[in-house]
Amino acid sequence: MTTRRHLIGGAFATAMLLPGALRSIVALGDSSATPRALVDWHSHYVSRAELRYLASRKIAPRVLTAADGSTRLENVTTVSAAAGDPSDIAQSDITARLANLDAHGVQRQLLTHTVAFGFDASLPIEDLRPLYRAFNDELAGVGAKHKDRSLAVAALPTADPKWAAEELARAHRELGFIGGSLPLNAFATLEGARTLAPIFAAAQKHRSHFFIHRGPANAAVPGQPPLVVPTDTNYARWSLISNSHLAAGAITLGLTDFLDPYPDVSVEIIMLGGFLPHLIESIVPAARNNGIADPLAKLRRLYLDPGPYSVRNAEWVALAANKLGADRILFGTDYGVGGGKRGDVGPALDTLDQVLTAEQRQLIYFDNSRALLAAKDLT
Repeated sequence: MTTRRHLIGGAFATAMLLPGALRSIVALGDSSATPRALVDWHSHYVSRAELRYLASRKIAPRVLTAADGSTRLENVTTVSAAAGDPSDIAQSDITARLANLDAHGVQRQLLTHTVAFGFDASLPIEDLRPLYRAFNDELAGVGAKHKDRSLAVAALPTADPKWAAEELARAHRELGFIGGSLPLNAFATLEGARTLAPIFAAAQKHRSHFFIHRGPANAAVPGQPPLVVPTDTNYARWSLISNSHLAAGAITLGLTDFLDPYPDVSVEIIMLGGFLPHLIESIVPAARNNGIADPLAKLRRLYLDPGPYSVRNAEWVALAANKLGADRILFGTDYGVGGGKRGDVGPALDTLDQVLTAEQRQLIYFDNSRALLAAKDLT
């Protein structure tokens, strides 16, 4: 059985063949169709199920429908983001998504629930169970139609880890998913992470992949950051809050013993784990002084994806590749927030091409995806 330790060694990186659709592209001999990346590991899918449910609500979070039929999400402020004005939202357009991937030579996308909406913290568990199940079923339908172009992870609630573990097992067994998505703040502390042990125990059985996105967990999860709404320079302070939260989750998952019982579970943290790449040089010696023999190896159990930082913080991506290792970075773009036709993978590729070395691009665009897919017995 392949374990996370084997992944770190990259033993599969040169052995994997291209997925079928890419083999066909290369066989055509059209240089303009040469693939630029195998998988975009960070994208969002907005479902009919979510829109229907949110439109039925009388208070936020809810969907507001205008006279012209357009829809907007009225959300609530959480510890991770200000609600702001209602924002445009629509069911994701799969045809437009595939056209964009084709235009830029990306073979697949990982489709996920938009954890950043904060529903895990703002909606009652009695509503989340049927909502997440309906979302997962709908996403499975998309995946069944586009098997060569998509991968998927299940929406899972943190308020009911037992039910979430059962839903994760169902997602593997019946829906063809590769894992689940969870909110980052559930891992702000080891105390909080341990409440999700039932989910990770199920994940170990299925060699799941977890997509950990910035966002609040249910209040039942202890140890989460407090709600602090900036009253000045909010444009800067929300960034400070977000990147601090991300780093806290990365430290819990990377440096504590939480992941030790789950060697076959892969964990991806978005936005490079926030400030983590900037802290590695101070964390590593401090950890050694506190009895951790090889703290960098523990941190390298994680995968990081750049998400929106692929474009606006590209130098952070290069820093993460240099400090943690390019073999622990997954290409990701944050495609599709808000649904509809929103999203473009092209700018991320164009920007990263400028800041990464050829060797780093080979790993981040191709080899790391091959290794991770091989560990899940996928091609």
